[in-house]
Amino acid sequence: MTPELHLRDVGRHWGERPTLQHITLSLSAGERVALIGPSGGGKSTLIKLLAGSLRPTAGVIEVNGRAMGDFSWPELQRYRSQCRIVEQQSLLVPQSTVHSNVLSGLLSTWPWHKVLRAALWPIERQRVGTVLQQLGVAEHQWAKAGELSGGQMQRVAIARALIADPAILLADEPTASLDPHTARSVTRLIIEAAQARHMSLVFCTHWFDIVKRDCTRVIGLKNGQIMFDLAPDQVSPSQLDQLYAGSGERI
Repeated sequence: MTPELHLRDVGRHWGERPTLQHITLSLSAGERVALIGPSGGGKSTLIKLLAGSLRPTAGVIEVNGRAMGDFSWPELQRYRSQCRIVEQQSLLVPQSTVHSNVLSGLLSTWPWHKVLRAALWPIERQRVGTVLQQLGVAEHQWAKAGELSGGQMQRVAIARALIADPAILLADEPTASLDPHTARSVTRLIIEAAQARHMSLVFCTHWFDIVKRDCTRVIGLKNGQIMFDLAPDQVSPSQLDQLYAGSGERI
C-alpha cells in the first residue's frame, strides 16, 4: 500500500539557520507533485524529510496517520524501503557494470546470502534488463558505468531507483548537471515511469513547462516556505516571477 504523508507545521534548522519553516502539506497515493523554486529554498531538505532520512526539528510528519517520530528502527527501515531518491548526481560506481549499479537498488531488501550471491555472480539479469530497456539503455547493461555519457548515467540511476518498485519516487533536481536537451528527456522519462507504475512522485525541478502537463500539483518553495500549492493550470506567470525573483533560475 502506498503511504499517505502529512506534514504538520514542519521545520528544519541547521544550527541557528532555518532551512524549512511552517511546512504543512499532504501527499496522497499516486500524486505527482512538482516542487519548484530557486536554489537554496529548502527543496532538497524537504525531499530528505519525505524519505525519512532526515528528521524535522519542529512539527510532525505522519505516515498513514502515525507520527514518523514514533516509529521503531525496523518500522522506519520498512518505510524507507518504500521510498527511492534520484539525486542531482547519478552516484554510480564507475568501475562497476551498469548491471551491478542497477542491482544495488535491491540489496537493502535482500537477505545477506542473496547479497553475497549477487557479489559473486550477475543474478537478476532479465529483471535488470527489462528496466534498462524501458529507459532506453539496455544495450549498456554490461558496460562499465564510467564509460557512459551524463544522460545515460542518469538513466541508469533512475533504473536503480525503479528496480525495487518503490511506492514513492523522490527526484531531487536529477537533471541539474545535464544539458537542456538531455534534461528534458530525462525529466520526461521520470514522469512517465511514475505514471506507468502508479507511484507517488515528488519532482524537484526548474523545468515547469515540462512537468506541468503531467503533474497533479505544483508547490512553490522559497526561503524555506511554501509560496503556493496549486494545480498546474492555476499557477500564473506572475506567481512564477515572484517565486524566482532575484535568482535568475527560471527556465
